[in-house]
Amino acid sequence: MYLPEPLEHESFPDSAYAKELRSGFPDLRFAPDLERSFQSFHLKQARTRVRFFQLALGLLAIAAAVKLTVLESMPVRGVALGWLGLVIPACFALALASWSRLYERLYLPAARLLLPVIATVSAFGIADRRIGGHPDPFCFLTTFSIAIFFLGGQPFREALLVNIFMVAALGLALAHAGWPAADAVYFMTELVITSAVGAFVYQGVERQLRTSFLERNLLRERVARDGLTGLKNRGAFDDDYARLWQQAMRDRRSVAVLLIDVDHFKPYNDRYGHQAGDRALRRVAQVVQRFARRPLDIAARYGGEEFLLALYDLGAEHVREIAEQLRESIEALRIEHDESPAAVVTASIGVSIVSPRPGRSPEGAVQLADEALYAAKRGGRNGIRLVDCYGVNYSTGAFRRSA
Repeated sequence: MYLPEPLEHESFPDSAYAKELRSGFPDLRFAPDLERSFQSFHLKQARTRVRFFQLALGLLAIAAAVKLTVLESMPVRGVALGWLGLVIPACFALALASWSRLYERLYLPAARLLLPVIATVSAFGIADRRIGGHPDPFCFLTTFSIAIFFLGGQPFREALLVNIFMVAALGLALAHAGWPAADAVYFMTELVITSAVGAFVYQGVERQLRTSFLERNLLRERVARDGLTGLKNRGAFDDDYARLWQQAMRDRRSVAVLLIDVDHFKPYNDRYGHQAGDRALRRVAQVVQRFARRPLDIAARYGGEEFLLALYDLGAEHVREIAEQLRESIEALRIEHDESPAAVVTASIGVSIVSPRPGRSPEGAVQLADEALYAAKRGGRNGIRLVDCYGVNYSTGAFRRSA
């Protein structure tokens, strides 16, 4: 996917997608949260292939079982017992997982456990058949090796592990049976080369898929960003904040809303010009972003010279400490501002702490922070005001602006 222009680190300081693109993910793994998201994306893309693979594998397993027990009248022991007792149930379980409504949750854990079992038993079975003089095609293992990579739905590392199990099982079976060394080396080499070719090609395919996943999400993230500061814009904040509110309501946790307003910003623009004002806002935004440290925290540009920080599940004293540190950090930027009593750029911060519950609205919590912000401004600016409503019962759910 093509990116219209390079995305700079400063523009997306908190972007997990940009971070992974910069690192190049050399081991084909992302950070845990992002890896789970990618695996879900990958499984959705591969679902049709996975269903076809599991259906074909199951039919082959049943056909082999019929051949062994019915056409050849083999006693149900040894290889036949392993095939009937392990391979067919494993194929059946994987087919169920691939067709289940819980496919994205069930399939990969099942595949991690069952595909190595199928590969190992298949390798032992085919080695045993060839040792016994039966003309069973060895090409099943080479075909299965390639199919594991491109049809199995697993990430590269897990598919490679299945192939390693299969190669090791074949080698052990041939060695245990005393198979002639030249023939054993030939079959092992053939399977190793097939697996290596599949691994080489599939590694490139997955790297491209991961890159596409990151770029697609980074473009979506770019749309949700404020063009000047790189923080989330108002629309993205509204969406994320609504989800945060629902999460807090389910978990019975609190939400803190910090509304930050740069003091005397219009006089700053008049005195230093709009380009200087833009630079000042970018520097303030970088400070605000540093305080959204946890996955559920949200930092956004709310409009003009206003920023908003939503923090999940923190006590009143901790929130007050964060607000004060934020105010001090903005002042510590030492951005010259001759039109301000402090002679540098400062900010006023209004804080509300609310326990979400039915009847209350997320907009109400923002309104409370807005009221606290106005109180901070009336109190002389460059300060904070906090309203803690954690244990207060609002029967109407309305947060009204005071007259």
